[in-house]
Amino acid sequence: GVLLEKMLLPDGAEVPAQFGARPVFEADLLVEVKDAGIHRAKTHLDVLRSLSRVMPFIELPDLMLAEGEKLTAPLIVLTNVGARLGVVGTGIPVEATEALAAALAAMRVVVTDQDGGEIANGTGTAILGHPLNAVLWLIQDLDRSGIRLKPGDVLSLGSFTPLLPPRAGTTIKVRYLGLPGDPEVSVRFK
Repeated sequence: GVLLEKMLLPDGAEVPAQFGARPVFEADLLVEVKDAGIHRAKTHLDVLRSLSRVMPFIELPDLMLAEGEKLTAPLIVLTNVGARLGVVGTGIPVEATEALAAALAAMRVVVTDQDGGEIANGTGTAILGHPLNAVLWLIQDLDRSGIRLKPGDVLSLGSFTPLLPPRAGTTIKVRYLGLPGDPEVSVRFK
């Protein structure tokens, strides 16, 4: 799916709970491309060398299809995988180290409500065994399509937690415990 610039909202944004036909939210993560060398990446360290930032991200997809509708590849493409909106937190600078690669896999991603009650949690391994595996997969897929990434491009890596329905009057916070500074991002549903 494609997320366009105006679909990305700042940390703390207020969004209608019914922002789509079948709205959901998920704890995700964005990475910002530093250079085109990312297309030569074969390892996690190679990927990190070509990234400038890792950013907390709450994706706000719209499932669009009727509940129980059979999901097919053409429907996934037609609906742009439900990409609708997303809320982006402050990014952390990337250092190409084994320590950061290990932290990405080991991090605990915690989703809480406005009262601090835990709604969901996951680990970095929830996305293809390691979040940077999603980058490696995306690079291969983009290369097959003849698409080249450039500095400043942003990739959404996938969901660490189940898709959850938003409720009006709630504030959702996602924390990435174990990453440098334990970054977080939040959204308020009105």
